[in-house]
Amino acid sequence: MTTASNRAADRLHDIDSAAAYLRCGRRLVYRLVAERRLTHTKAGRSLRFWQSDLDAYLDAGTVRSTGSSPTAV
Repeated sequence: MTTASNRAADRLHDIDSAAAYLRCGRRLVYRLVAERRLTHTKAGRSLRFWQSDLDAYLDAGTVRSTGSSPTAV
């Protein structure tokens, strides 16, 4: 999560631009919000997403390699 000073340079996305940024559909974004897996902000009735929060979601799903390649049998 970022601090308020870092948010000044951060972009705020609506549901459509968040879905485009994550390269998924709007339904998946709504589901991630309902499951509390995606950090969001409400502006009235609208959902907003900080780009740093979207990046954190993507980073959390990234699988890092162990550095050794498997040996073929």
